[in-house]
Amino acid sequence: MDSEKKRQKSSRQAAIIGLVGAFLTVCGGISGALIGGITTFYKIEREAQQIAIAAPQSDQPLTVDTHQITISSSEAATLDPLKYLVFQDLGFVLAQPRTGWSDGGQMTYLDLFLEEGTNLSPLILFYTWIKDTWNDQPVRQLRYTEPVIVQYIEGSTENGIPVDITLLKNDTLAFYSQITTLALSKAVAGPDLTLYGLALAWGGLHQGGVNEIIANPDSQYVFEQVSWELNGVRVDGQQADLTLQRWALFAESSERYYIVEVQYVPATGQSIQVWDDLQAYLDAFRVIH
Repeated sequence: MDSEKKRQKSSRQAAIIGLVGAFLTVCGGISGALIGGITTFYKIEREAQQIAIAAPQSDQPLTVDTHQITISSSEAATLDPLKYLVFQDLGFVLAQPRTGWSDGGQMTYLDLFLEEGTNLSPLILFYTWIKDTWNDQPVRQLRYTEPVIVQYIEGSTENGIPVDITLLKNDTLAFYSQITTLALSKAVAGPDLTLYGLALAWGGLHQGGVNEIIANPDSQYVFEQVSWELNGVRVDGQQADLTLQRWALFAESSERYYIVEVQYVPATGQSIQVWDDLQAYLDAFRVIH
C-alpha cells in the first residue's frame, strides 16, 4: 500500500508543482523562498497575551492566546474526551470536530498528496526541498463538509501566476475551509530547519501573499496570515475572483515542530458558524509539555 501511495504521489508532482512552479523555480530553494516570497509586516511581541491577525479583506481576526499554547501532560489527561482529541504520543491537543465538520482520522504527510478533486494543503509544497523524508510524519485534518466549487479556465491565475490547465488532472476542484496540523519530528526535520525557518518558508510559498507575521522568541511561537488569490475562475458556476484566507500557527516541543494551518474559504450565504468553528479549533490547540 505504501509503495502504491508513493507511486500516486510521484505521478502528481508535475501537476502540483506545475500549478505554482513559476515562482518555486525562480526562488530556487528554501533560502530563495524566504528572500523572494516575504514582503510583509513582521512584529516581535514580548508582552502580548492575545494576538490577533485579520485578513486584508476582513476586519474580523483570528486570535491566539499565547499563554495557553502549552499544557502539561497531566492536565491534558484530564480534558473531556467529548470535546478534545488528546495525542499524548505526538504531544498535542485538538478539538473534536464540530457539527458540519469531518475528521480525516490518522493521516500522514504523504496522504496530503493523494486527494482527488480538492485543493491541496500548501504544506505539500515543502516537497520541493524535503522530497520523501516527511512521508510518514503524522497529520490531522478537520474539514468543513460544504466546499466551494472552483473551475479553472483559460486566463485563470493564482497569486498573479497563470494556471496551465493542461497540467491539471481536474480543472474543477472543491475548496474547503479546514484546519490541518502537521506534527513534524525534529529528528526527521534535521538541524538545518528551525521553527522560524519553517514559518518563513511556508509564508514564502505564497509568493508575496504574506500579510503579517507575529513572533515571540520567549514563547516559541510564530503566527502569520497570508492570502491566496484566484482570479478569472468560475466559482459555483459563475465567473468570479476568490481570495482564500490562510493562517498558520507554528509552535514546538522538545521533540517536534507543529504547523497548524487554517484555511477559510469565504462563500456567499455561508454560516458565520464556520468562522466561529475555526476560531474554536485554534483556541483548543495545545502543545503538551
